[in-house]
Amino acid sequence: MNSASGTAALAALLVVTLGACNEPPPAPGAAPPDPMTEPATAAAEKLAPGQYSWTTIDGETMPYAVAGEGDATILLVHCWMCDRTFWSEQIPFLSPRYRTIAVDLPGHGEATAGRESWHVADFGSDVAGLIEDLDLDNVVLVGHSMGGPVSLRVAALSGDRVRGVIAVDTLHDAEYEFPAEMIEQMLTSFAADFSGTCRDFVQQMFPEEGAQELASQVSEKGCNEERAHVGAALMKDFGEIDMETWFREAGVPIRAINAAAPFPTRIDVNRKYADFDAVLMDGVGHYPHMTRPDEFNPLLLEAIEGLM
Repeated sequence: MNSASGTAALAALLVVTLGACNEPPPAPGAAPPDPMTEPATAAAEKLAPGQYSWTTIDGETMPYAVAGEGDATILLVHCWMCDRTFWSEQIPFLSPRYRTIAVDLPGHGEATAGRESWHVADFGSDVAGLIEDLDLDNVVLVGHSMGGPVSLRVAALSGDRVRGVIAVDTLHDAEYEFPAEMIEQMLTSFAADFSGTCRDFVQQMFPEEGAQELASQVSEKGCNEERAHVGAALMKDFGEIDMETWFREAGVPIRAINAAAPFPTRIDVNRKYADFDAVLMDGVGHYPHMTRPDEFNPLLLEAIEGLM
């Protein structure tokens, strides 16, 4: 396989795992974002608007941001090698209506990265632990790319606390299996040049005109050589997920807002494993929530309200 076709193949694989990150505007009424290391002990205090930090069962520091109030909580789960800031266009839109929480998963953003091994399922346990500790109910999980599978595991572990999962350009096909040779090629390319390989395929995920500045921002955030070991381990693990079982075990409705192309969303297939439906957006790439937020946000709100 030549270099160009190899990069295209990697882009095809990573379209369901890599996401984007921008700095969000400050949450309404939020304190400056520097006191990230002061987790409160009372759930009510933790849920005051602002920035906080939570510690996972294995000692990882997991920052999270809170904005808005309400009986329902929208919990935003980012994608591979990114962080909570990529929801910059959704946080101010959702927070006047719902309590809105965005997290940094371990190994991402400002979270610590001390684990010896990295598995997508562990992120489900992390977020489920946060939900339990904050005593949240009526939670809708919104997961972009890798955040979709993570959200499925959160739902499976959180029981009645979760109302549903909203996938953002992910969970296209519960029966799809990544070819082993594609994953091996990806890992080889990462080992040779993680940052360069990552930047090459990020550029291919922005077909929208005028999105190059955003693509550059995504590359700057997601293609961090310092955490290449985290990214490579997670990508290997991603190919080993039993997605059919994860769909079944989620136990809640799943709604998707996906790009119409190039990867088909197989609604009928997914309905074999879960209560599933999808809305497709034309002319967008892997980041519809970032490149077309004015179109995406009303679709997100409609999906949320349909789960309440």
